[in-house]
Amino acid sequence: MEKIIRPETFEIFGKIFFLSNRMEYLGDNKLRKDGLTTKQWQLIAVTGKYFIHPPSLSEVAEVLSTTHQNVKQIALKLQEKGFISIEKDEKDRRISRLRLTEKNRKYWESKSDEDVAFISSLFNALTNQEIQELYLLLNKLEKNIDLRYKEINKNFRSV
Repeated sequence: MEKIIRPETFEIFGKIFFLSNRMEYLGDNKLRKDGLTTKQWQLIAVTGKYFIHPPSLSEVAEVLSTTHQNVKQIALKLQEKGFISIEKDEKDRRISRLRLTEKNRKYWESKSDEDVAFISSLFNALTNQEIQELYLLLNKLEKNIDLRYKEINKNFRSV
């Protein structure tokens, strides 16, 4: 049975990439004065939000859908700036773990009001109801895309 594809889905697919690039540009512009990038912010956010233990480079790479080497390059830059430390795992010295630093915590605490204003400005064209609907729809889309990702990743690893 042939599936009928609605033209809007192609538009949405393209717009998500477009919005991602624009958001990265705006984020880089906002963080530039502090010597950070959006990719570095993302690594810090994932390290602090997704794990209750200091994650390995590979664990962070998995969440970010990127490579171990890419995460390591970003992490090294953040370590130079004092936002994270890269430490060897106590049980397996081949594993490097990321730990957020006190400097990192203090930096983001000092930026709290500024961050809220920035993020709010990105969504101020939407009503509260539209934001709630967008949130629910994006979560639904994320679950579906995550299933596809895991399916492909599983097949790729078994080859």
